[in-house]
Amino acid sequence: MDEMPRTTGIPVVDFSGFLSGTADQRRAVAKQIGTACESVGFLYLSNHGVPADALERIFAAAKAFFGLPQDRLMAIEATRLHYRGYLPLSVRTYAATGLPDVFEAFKMQLDLPLDDPDVLAGKPLHQVNKWPDGMPEWRSEVLSYWARMESLSHDLLRAFALALDEPEETFLSFYRKPLAQLSLLHYPSKPARAPAEQWSMQPHTDTGAFTILAQDNTGGLQVQPLSGEWIDAVPLPGAYVINIGDMMQRWTNGRFASTPHRVLNRTGKERVSIPFFMNPDFDVRIEPLPSCVTPERPLAFEPLAVGDFIWRTFTKDWK
Repeated sequence: MDEMPRTTGIPVVDFSGFLSGTADQRRAVAKQIGTACESVGFLYLSNHGVPADALERIFAAAKAFFGLPQDRLMAIEATRLHYRGYLPLSVRTYAATGLPDVFEAFKMQLDLPLDDPDVLAGKPLHQVNKWPDGMPEWRSEVLSYWARMESLSHDLLRAFALALDEPEETFLSFYRKPLAQLSLLHYPSKPARAPAEQWSMQPHTDTGAFTILAQDNTGGLQVQPLSGEWIDAVPLPGAYVINIGDMMQRWTNGRFASTPHRVLNRTGKERVSIPFFMNPDFDVRIEPLPSCVTPERPLAFEPLAVGDFIWRTFTKDWK
């Protein structure tokens, strides 16, 4: 088992100046975000424009979902080839340890109708969401939160671009029909007899461009920045945790760090977290921005086909 993590080192960025400030204030906030992305790959985002009651409602929705009888959850079970709906405990096992993660989840993506052309064509990752029966208000609440995450994500994409001295719109064209994913996650407390190397969620980096995470006050998220020392991403009331993923690391030619992180819930309490993964469109090919390739930072990544990369990620590590 690794040593106990420390609890400092993740910057806090006040986003209000970007949302409602002058051009200079917007650029100043973007630079703070860029510095955090280059040094840690994680930051806390405060004053982000998502109302406190909206966060309260989505956490209430998550708890209501995981309180449903198991047969109702399994009626909308996610599968390897249709990765939407309910993901039961311990369904995915990792080759490195032979042990599963210990969480359950509800997963959704862009809410496509049955007559969507890509759904009808059977395009990979373009499927309908799986919703629990008899819960129309619950569904509306989840979709409302999804819309808020899309809006905040577009603001963050603009901020990332400004941080890189790129035009604000640089990344937006890659998000016409995104493969973004919203997850509701429930972590039981780690049993006392569980193996020491069994995590609630294994150490990993995120696949997409970036993640917006809402976490409850239980704690358990740990981050490994460039120093190699694990640190606790302690919950800050009202703040999101933002982290860079593999695709943004590629876009920036390594300037922004896709940082390993893990979850270990040994608090004796249940933990709920709600990540929104901002993945680009299926047909996007990601390659480093020319401005991020310099003699001091030579080209480090080959072009990446987004759809194939996410498909491989979603379909691996199943029992």
